Amino acid sequence: MRVDCALLADAVTVREGLLHILGGGVTRANRPAFPAPMLLSLGLRIMVHPTEIDNPHVVRILVLQEDGQQVAETTMGINPPPPEARAAFQPGEEWSLPLALNLSPVALPAAGAYSVEVLIDGNHHASVPFLSLKQP
Repeated sequence: MRVDCALLADAVTVREGLLHILGGGVTRANRPAFPAPMLLSLGLRIMVHPTEIDNPHVVRILVLQEDGQQVAETTMGINPPPPEARAAFQPGEEWSLPLALNLSPVALPAAGAYSVEVLIDGNHHASVPFLSLKQP
């Protein structure tokens, strides 16, 4: 199992197995005052290897400050695809699983460096750093 895409964006949705990303690749979030809402979404594409496809998995998303202090956490489960979906896979083909997570309501307590951390089944898979700055 691997994360082959992890980015912050203005908005992310999933439709027909595809990530639809608006304003992707955000690295700075300018806010007029703090605490401030994050106002960003996380787009992920997880590739599930055929040897891991039969088991459920747990995705944990953390928003951390630069000192490691946790700002937010969410957890979601991934269940194996139904048999009718798996019938369309070619031998050895990975399952492409797009995920969109709205992080807009997460409150950023202060200006500074942050990161969004992606863990699957307790193992770290991706880190998406960003700065939150006070607007001049």
